[in-house]
Amino acid sequence: MLSNALIIDDDLEVQLLGKELLSQHGYEVQTAGSLGELVRQPALLNAELILLDFGLGEFTGLDILDYLYDLRIKASILLISSCAQDTAGRAIAAGKALGFHMLGFLPKAKLFTDLASFLEPFKKAPKAPTSNELAKAIHEKQLFLVYQPQIDLQKNQVISAEALVRWQDPQRGVLYPDSFIRLAEQSGLMLPLTWYVIELAMKQQAQWLSQGWDLNISINIPAAFIQAEGVLETFDQLTQVHNAVLSKITLELTETVGVECLGYACYVLKALRQRGCKLSLDDFGTGHSSLKQLYRLPFSELKIDRSFVSQIDRDQEALVITESIIDLGRRLGLTVVAEGIETSAQFTLLAEAGCTVGQGYCIAHPLTAGAFNTWLREYSPSALIAHQMSMFSCSKAC
Repeated sequence: MLSNALIIDDDLEVQLLGKELLSQHGYEVQTAGSLGELVRQPALLNAELILLDFGLGEFTGLDILDYLYDLRIKASILLISSCAQDTAGRAIAAGKALGFHMLGFLPKAKLFTDLASFLEPFKKAPKAPTSNELAKAIHEKQLFLVYQPQIDLQKNQVISAEALVRWQDPQRGVLYPDSFIRLAEQSGLMLPLTWYVIELAMKQQAQWLSQGWDLNISINIPAAFIQAEGVLETFDQLTQVHNAVLSKITLELTETVGVECLGYACYVLKALRQRGCKLSLDDFGTGHSSLKQLYRLPFSELKIDRSFVSQIDRDQEALVITESIIDLGRRLGLTVVAEGIETSAQFTLLAEAGCTVGQGYCIAHPLTAGAFNTWLREYSPSALIAHQMSMFSCSKAC
């Protein structure tokens, strides 16, 4: 079975050369010359590998990356361009900040001689999992959670952790959500996956409480969870089994774009609020959340999308938008969480703007339960500052 690849370049000769080279490596190749062409033919984006030019007429590769991010495309991306090395570096950094697997930079002049060196490691990577494998993984409990600390940005106190799912696949090793969440959505496995994650999170909460740690835990839920038959009854059963403290559980709605019936969603979410849960509107500021949903649905928290947070220390517009979201949240009486904080400068800007809570690599990476426990025992505001300084020094050295 051939793998799918896409070349996005407005140079016809590069399209033809790239198509020939990729075909020799076993790829079924499509081409596009502009952002407009991708918008008109979204099926082109059904690709595992994308070769992306930086200069595309009125648009750039950064515009393409933003579009791919909005569509939640998870292909691996190789930047091919005649641009300068520093420009390519910024584009790759921007892609990584959006969560893309960036394979690197290949100047067009070296496309013929060096493309194979980029493809060989990529081709040797394990094939994408199947729906049957994912169903088996849920049944056999191959999934586990990691926890990313969330701190009060004003007091530097650890107050919460976001539970993030991982898959310990016997053949492929640890798989991250971008390699199987879309598969779960397409194969009808999103709901059983979500119930499994909720149960794991409730068990972890019980362990923390037994250790005297009064931490909130955030759990991602999809639109399919809200729409599921008997969702409240099943949730109540799990709550009773694990003696969960619902006032210390935040449910993050990750797919507000899929909530077609706001009236029914409001009914379910209000019932969860009445049980004590807090509700968070995730990815706020992107096309996947809206002011209408913020107004109609009973959220207690909103999360600023990382695509803004990652740019606030170098893009004035991103900073202004982020500050506006923080102000909106404060006026509505909502907790505001910034995700994807990567630098001490971003941390400082968010704290000065009055953001309530933050998470990101600048604070800590997602940690297994054992590593989280160790991190929490050793945490102090001074240790956080030292960690930020070490990250700053590393980034300068790199």
